[in-house]
Amino acid sequence: TQRRLANGNKKGPVRVLGGAGTGKTVVAMHRAKWLAENAATDKSRVLFTTFTRNLAADIQQNLNKICSQEALERIEVMNLDAWVISFLKKQGYDYGLLMDSQEEKRLWENAYSEKPASADLSLGFFQEEWARVIQPQSVHNVDEYKKASRIGRGTRLNRQQRVDIWPVFERYRHLLASNHLKEADDVYRDARNLLQSNPELRPNLGSVIVDEAQDMGTQAFMLIRALVP
Repeated sequence: TQRRLANGNKKGPVRVLGGAGTGKTVVAMHRAKWLAENAATDKSRVLFTTFTRNLAADIQQNLNKICSQEALERIEVMNLDAWVISFLKKQGYDYGLLMDSQEEKRLWENAYSEKPASADLSLGFFQEEWARVIQPQSVHNVDEYKKASRIGRGTRLNRQQRVDIWPVFERYRHLLASNHLKEADDVYRDARNLLQSNPELRPNLGSVIVDEAQDMGTQAFMLIRALVP
C-alpha cells in the first residue's frame, strides 16, 4: 500500500495510519516527489505542510536528497501556521498569531473575571470549552453557543447556564482583538473565508500533503481542503 501510494497509483484523498517509526513521513516525501515529477506544473504546485517548523525543515532537507532541482521547485515545504500568516499578510491582514503561553495565560485570567459568582467552574473548564466546543464549531455569539454540541464534555450546561458564562468567552475574544492577536483556529478560519469569498486568491496548488495530521484540528483541515480546487 505504501509503495502504491508513493508511486502515485492511489488517486484522490487518502489517509495513511501507522505507529511511530513505520515510515509515514518517508511515504509522504516520495509521494511529493512523484507528484512534482508527474502531476505538478509551474501553475499547479505541491504544498507539503506539517504542524511544526522544525519538522518542516527536516522534511525539506530530506527532499533535497531525493528530488531533482526541477522537482524541488514545484514543492513548497512550510508548517501550516507560517504558510497561513504569510498568505494573510499579503492580503493586508493586521493580526499576529498568539504564540506566547504567558500572554495567553494573562488574557484568560483577565477574561475569567467575567465568570458569574453562581458558576462553580474553573479557569481550566473555560479554556477546554473554548478549545473543544467554541473554536471547532466556529461559535461567535451566545445564540450559536446555546445550539453548539457539547458531546464528550463532562459538565452539563443548560441554555441559561451557557448564557450566563458566555461573557467570559466574549471577553477573551475582545482581549485578543484589542491586542491585535488571534489564535491559530481563528487565523485558519479567516484564511478559508477569504479564499471562499475570493477564489482568485487561491494559491497555485494542485495537491497538499499533510504530515503529523493528528496535531491539527477541524479548522486546519477545513482550510487545507479549501486550498485546492
